[in-house]
Amino acid sequence: MNPFGDDPDWVSSLDDDPFDGDGDEENEGGGGRDPSNIGAQHIVLLIDCNDSMFDQYVPCLCLSDHMEDSEGSSSSSDDDDDHVNDDDGGNRKLSPNCTYVSPMDVAITAAHRYLRTKIRDVAETKSGKRDGVGVLLYGCDPYRAMGRGMGNSIVERMDGSEGEAEDEKEDDDTDDDEEDEDLQPSTHELIELAAPGIEQILAIQECLPREHNSNRKRRNLQSEFSSERNTAEMCNDNDGDSNVCSLLQGLTATLKIFGSAKCVKNPTPASKQLPDSKSVWIFTNQDDPCHGDEAKNTRIHMVTRDFQEAGVAIHVLPLPKKSSSGVGTSEFDHTIFYSSLASSYGYGCAYDATDSNGIVDVEAILDRFDIGTKKRRKYATLPLLLPGWKERNGDTGIMLDLYGTVSIRSKPQKIPVHQENNRMTTRRTIRIITDSGEEVQPENLHHSANFCGSRVSLQPANVAIMKRASNSQDRASLVIHGFRPMTQFSATNLLSKTVLATPNDARVNGSGRALYNLKQSMLKKNVFAVGELLVRASATSKMVAVVPKAGDGVEGLHIIHIPFKEDVRAVNEKDIGIAERISVDAAKRLISKSVLHFDDFASCLPENPYLKHFFGYLESVSLGKPLGPVEDDAKMDVQQMLESAGEEIESFSNCLPNDEQLLQTERKRKAPPPSLKQEFKNECIGQEWLDLYENDEIATLKSDDLKAFLKSQGERLAGKKADLVDRVKICIRKEVLKDV
Repeated sequence: MNPFGDDPDWVSSLDDDPFDGDGDEENEGGGGRDPSNIGAQHIVLLIDCNDSMFDQYVPCLCLSDHMEDSEGSSSSSDDDDDHVNDDDGGNRKLSPNCTYVSPMDVAITAAHRYLRTKIRDVAETKSGKRDGVGVLLYGCDPYRAMGRGMGNSIVERMDGSEGEAEDEKEDDDTDDDEEDEDLQPSTHELIELAAPGIEQILAIQECLPREHNSNRKRRNLQSEFSSERNTAEMCNDNDGDSNVCSLLQGLTATLKIFGSAKCVKNPTPASKQLPDSKSVWIFTNQDDPCHGDEAKNTRIHMVTRDFQEAGVAIHVLPLPKKSSSGVGTSEFDHTIFYSSLASSYGYGCAYDATDSNGIVDVEAILDRFDIGTKKRRKYATLPLLLPGWKERNGDTGIMLDLYGTVSIRSKPQKIPVHQENNRMTTRRTIRIITDSGEEVQPENLHHSANFCGSRVSLQPANVAIMKRASNSQDRASLVIHGFRPMTQFSATNLLSKTVLATPNDARVNGSGRALYNLKQSMLKKNVFAVGELLVRASATSKMVAVVPKAGDGVEGLHIIHIPFKEDVRAVNEKDIGIAERISVDAAKRLISKSVLHFDDFASCLPENPYLKHFFGYLESVSLGKPLGPVEDDAKMDVQQMLESAGEEIESFSNCLPNDEQLLQTERKRKAPPPSLKQEFKNECIGQEWLDLYENDEIATLKSDDLKAFLKSQGERLAGKKADLVDRVKICIRKEVLKDV
């Protein structure tokens, strides 16, 4: 999807995204899709709208770092700044980049940043074109459309005349039943679940905690959806319907959104399309939404089973609670409700949105989005068969789930487009017989292979038979052939991405315990297993090394593809030089000064400056914001490098051997050869040509005669006969005028 409007037809129909789940799952011979990736990834952000979500008490890294402009650090006024200093009697100190905001501001800012991140990924890498993002508010005031909330409706009612107010009182006594029928739902779909675009960005910008565009009006979510009514009225409502829970209504509405969204596809088991990933993220500061009511708790967990059947993961991103004293924050207790909700059925987990100091960082929330959406990467479920499996009839083996540990992005490809109808052009190859021009049918094609210097006929059906004959199994499986010491395992012979295998007790009971015992035995004996991995029955098996996963955490095995003996290239020992100790020490000192201290390798990589500047230009035009300066993080800062490691660079350079200077003899230049092009001299025009010109009979001559004349005069010979006649006449006319 184009992030700034509707796409042409050739973009909408293009299917080159390996993450959209629309193509074939086969990946043999380097073609097709990578089966270690899931389909499109759809997320619904479920944001709580209770009253405390709009109170500014949450310490957060300055939101101006996450906004386009820099006018102040929060949406509060000058009075709010005084409130920040007096929150805890002046004893609480915040960093200069930290301010107090409301939990709703944190949630809306995170949603805005995530939408822009998804658009940037589509624009730069063309991946995730079908990924959908939606924002749903729950716990909204059901009386918001009837003028019973604390927003603009109250103001409008106060501006009315006294007579109208008396009439309203009389109507309230007689039309209570009608009002109950007119109640609005407690959920509101702020952003429709769809691929992010310019409309979604502009809609969420109106809800940000401060102005982004002076011409655009800010939307007040508190006055629209917060249920700030008097306590007596709220108690009466709760007594009338004690089983109603705002979170339950929000989860139910989320399931309906996933079921009706056009961007969500549910492929059948027989289909080759990759399944879509669906997840819901709950932003809330209430650790007990049921308020101790077991009936509500039971109903919510029943809805969670529907989430499991629909394949929707539940993630909880708790925000700090407001302390009971009204000053500062208190810790969000996961154990009361949300830990069991997120992990009771194995579909999701709970994350912490605060650091050790209790400060919220929007960037950390975005990182958790990536962790949650990329978490489910299972692409195969197969049994692990131990040695001697053939003698054991009916051996089901240890059932494993295989997960890809690395996700590779594909770079954008060139798209041939027809200039007139603006549609993508496709190439179609048709094999025809040269003599008759008839098309050759696929069944009449003969395939051959080079075998011992001669070409042997080899049909695709024979290739499939050879594949099946070379496999130990006729079904997808991981067969263990034996074990070897870990000292014989070479970590340099990596041919493909590493796969993580975890037990699946749901398919075969006891797989987790059996895999745990196998892993502990391999760790105790310090061995790894050599096996044969067959992902699909129609594929070719590959030799793999099964290495036990050390450390705590997820129980599993690492599956690493290893080469055969013939595939390893030997290196001549004479080609390996021996470095001196002085140069080694100098290199170690240089490396110690050049180490990049980052959490992961991806975070230290610079962005493409050209793509970054181009996307910034598109964003400034579409969103109406000023274009920022060009930033090039890939440019080398020579001065900074010399200041930090100048001595080490000089020391290492002095240890390097001198380059051998090749003796170069002075090359004598040869005299330039004389020009081979001879000056052309026009022949004299005979009297017969002059007579033809005077009698206007030149057009009656043949083309060969005209070309012979033009060649004698050094003129151009190409063109039709009329052009040749004109050139001949021009040449003769020049000759006649010259004599005059």
